[in-house]
Amino acid sequence: MTPDRLRYVIEQCFRLHRLEGREAHYDAIARFLGVQPITLRRWLRGERPIPTAVEKLMTILHFWPDIRAETVDKFIKAVDEGTMT
Repeated sequence: MTPDRLRYVIEQCFRLHRLEGREAHYDAIARFLGVQPITLRRWLRGERPIPTAVEKLMTILHFWPDIRAETVDKFIKAVDEGTMT
């Protein structure tokens, strides 16, 4: 994934957040991805490689807009806690 593609996918995925008045700035996106905002900025400037896991997650969120960040967080938490059925 290129920095331009990541920027495009972020804008598309979090457009709905902005329309609904929810937090959708880069700091919030970095928090969702579990990284510092500087790391996200480095990815977007092409200074650091974008991890494959981030590429896959952002691609899923892009192509399936009904999947929300909150849903992904709940799923990850359930898997981590061993309560996923």
